[in-house]
Amino acid sequence: MTSLKISALALVAVLIAGLVAGCGIAAPGRSTPAVCTTSAQKGTCGPFNYPQITRTTSSTYVNNNVWNPIPGWRQSLSVTNPGRWRVTANIPAGNTPVVSYPSVGGNYGQTNDTSTPLSEYASIYSSFSENMNATSKTSAWAAYDIWLGQGSSANWSGEVMIQHDFADNGACTFEATATFGGSGGVPVQTWNLCQFGSELVWKLPSNEQAGSVDILPMLRWLVTHGYLPANSGLWAIGYGWEICSTGGVNEKFQLNRFSITTTPVSPEAPQAPSRAAG
Repeated sequence: MTSLKISALALVAVLIAGLVAGCGIAAPGRSTPAVCTTSAQKGTCGPFNYPQITRTTSSTYVNNNVWNPIPGWRQSLSVTNPGRWRVTANIPAGNTPVVSYPSVGGNYGQTNDTSTPLSEYASIYSSFSENMNATSKTSAWAAYDIWLGQGSSANWSGEVMIQHDFADNGACTFEATATFGGSGGVPVQTWNLCQFGSELVWKLPSNEQAGSVDILPMLRWLVTHGYLPANSGLWAIGYGWEICSTGGVNEKFQLNRFSITTTPVSPEAPQAPSRAAG
């Protein structure tokens, strides 16, 4: 979890483009050696042409993103494409704050520097396959990090995480429980909602290393129940691991498959129903 209070433009720069020049371009979907490696704190790989992440408004990048460095951290990113990359992290034992969020990002903000209204989407599906190779000393979790705006504002106004694979994640008091899925090949699952300040977190009750999520109804539920403004829009979707500690030893975090598929609302047809209960 971050507490960065920055403009949406700066947010997209951190989440999507990073703060240093890209390292390389990969042909999508091929099983090839890494085309980019970086151990820099804010190292970035890309831009990539990656059709498994659809309808973004800028190129796709993968970021090392050590946004909260502490003494003794080490982290190296190695990328073949945005759906196949790994991080080797070594974060001191016993550390509890999040140190890094190595992640792939998709930018969905509009070219006029506003977020894209959620009402313009018919669906937002995503699939993943990952492995943290966690040990008893690991404190980390796999998660989406979704940034939202409001109306015509150029600033972000909300952060929503979707967490599904945990190691020493810690407990929270559930704000609510809701059920999502049942369309687009996404299984019906129950999710628990936590809130940490302005950050909202959907948590799966048990660990899942491969699966899919129906993102749009999870965001709309938050709007309907007053957790997000009625005119919320999408700025960016990130995916990776929040890493607090690896016990002071090297640990490999591996992403094997990833996609985000967005479908706009057709002006000729109503939105397809999507199951959401709770």
